[in-house]
Amino acid sequence: MLMKKNFIFLFGVLSVCTAILFFSCKKINLPTDVGLDVIPEVDNIHTFDTTLEVVAYNGIFDIANDSTRSYKTYPQFLGLIDNDPIFGKTDARMFFELLPGTRIPFPNTPDKLTLDSVVLVMSYIETYGDTAAVQTIRVSELAQSNIFKDSAYLIKNNPFVTSKVLGSKTIIPFKLKDSVNIAHTEDSATLRQMRIRLDDSFGDRLLNYDTSGVNNAYHSDSTFRTFFKGFALQSISGGNAIMGFSLAGSKLAVYYRNENKTTAGKIDTSVTYFRFANYSPSANYIHRDYSGTQVLATANDDIPDNLVYIQSQPGTFATLKIPGLKALPKSIIHLAELSMESVYDSKDTLFSAPDALFMDTYDSSVSKFVTIPYSQQVINLMDNFGISYGYGVSNYAEFGSFPNSGFDLAGNVIKKWRFNLTRYVQNVLINKAKPYNLRLYAPKSMLIYNGETPTENTQVTIEPFSTIVYGVGRVRLGGGNQPGQKMKLRVVYSKT
Repeated sequence: MLMKKNFIFLFGVLSVCTAILFFSCKKINLPTDVGLDVIPEVDNIHTFDTTLEVVAYNGIFDIANDSTRSYKTYPQFLGLIDNDPIFGKTDARMFFELLPGTRIPFPNTPDKLTLDSVVLVMSYIETYGDTAAVQTIRVSELAQSNIFKDSAYLIKNNPFVTSKVLGSKTIIPFKLKDSVNIAHTEDSATLRQMRIRLDDSFGDRLLNYDTSGVNNAYHSDSTFRTFFKGFALQSISGGNAIMGFSLAGSKLAVYYRNENKTTAGKIDTSVTYFRFANYSPSANYIHRDYSGTQVLATANDDIPDNLVYIQSQPGTFATLKIPGLKALPKSIIHLAELSMESVYDSKDTLFSAPDALFMDTYDSSVSKFVTIPYSQQVINLMDNFGISYGYGVSNYAEFGSFPNSGFDLAGNVIKKWRFNLTRYVQNVLINKAKPYNLRLYAPKSMLIYNGETPTENTQVTIEPFSTIVYGVGRVRLGGGNQPGQKMKLRVVYSKT
């Protein structure tokens, strides 16, 4: 019996010693952008591993100061989101012109032309939201009173006035990816198009414009604009999604019959296309309505939030504070990683997270938003002639803005983000950088200053993530006090 007790005692001592040895000698084993081979062992004697609290505050971007612009090369969004209980409603509208490609778009005089149909053909890219929810799209004509220029319009603005309705169609978004068989050669195997037949009177109008003399409608693009300013597209009922279209692939198809000029009595069937030119104006208006939502209930106050709401531009942001940063001892920082993860909601399958998140900060000493000092590799940009034209940032991917998929404790699929702030935290501790509050959001592009030299007034427009688009993406993240899914800053350091 005594031998048995001694064996049990010895086994217990060996188990404890093994556990102590394992935990004192283990390397950091959490996923990180920094390789395990360059992070020293955490032994709580020379190297330490600590977690700092993050305090988060929700905010909604002030529409008056939102400088997000719609560029014609970006996907243009159209539609209504009416049933997102967390982030509310979205109304997206499109405005653009389509031009004839020649001064004589139709090969005969008006009295020899007969309209078959006129169809607006929109080149479809994607749907964000419920692809099965029916919605009705209305096509209107822009009034001649509009000043419509080739410019990048603010997506918050809708200054346009319409004059008449040209047509409408009820659609189901998921069917837009299907092909449609059309009789004419160029359209014989259409794919990924939204086709809306317009009123015949509009087609007759295009056929009947005079094609002779310097004042005819087709004499020049500028002259044509005095006859027809452009289109306005809006979803007017139903729907729980916004749809993206390419202007470059869109067109107006005028199908008609005309008498053959060389063979009397012979009737030809043909089509003429009006297209979007690289100098054509366009605008994409996107409006958010947060009335009655969780977002509005927690935004723009000084109360820390357990849940953080991030929606792509025009949308929301969060201010993050790390109060424990000032209390860190003077040390060598091996890793400072800000981590966060999404809090599951059943609507996440319809309304996915942004492709990337971005962080910057506000430098009150210069009254500017700037990149987080020392957190990115800032490079001087040169043109082909070696002339400097500003700063760029080369390592957004390394900055940790792209999400990884994971699971929460209930087995739900979630997204996780990690931001590598090692260089920034190190420079805070040696008093080269300030302990800033951080701004978290999901921009397509932004005007921003270099945080390491903000007084140089070098403000550049940067597009950090080529895959992200405005209007698309929203996520609910755990804040610093969210049970089980806390936002936190993990710091591994050695005392100097």
